[in-house]
Amino acid sequence: MKDDISILKPSEVLALTTWSTSGLRRQVLEGLFPPALSLGARSTGYIAEEVQAVLTARSIGMSDEELKNLVGRLVDYRKSRASRLLEAIAA
Repeated sequence: MKDDISILKPSEVLALTTWSTSGLRRQVLEGLFPPALSLGARSTGYIAEEVQAVLTARSIGMSDEELKNLVGRLVDYRKSRASRLLEAIAA
């Protein structure tokens, strides 16, 4: 993944996946889809690369357990990328 972060609105994710809002929420709660970022008091978004990674994994038939593992790795990478950025800014 690159350092730039592109954000998708929830409506864009719903259009890509054809899920309902409750279906997307369920996928996130079950660990099968990366959680949204809080962008403000009433705004959320999804990292485009994470969404594409999960959709690609689904397209090749990854099992739910494999998807959960992938989502966990994506979230870990999100955290490490943020830490590196914050360290570079503070330096």
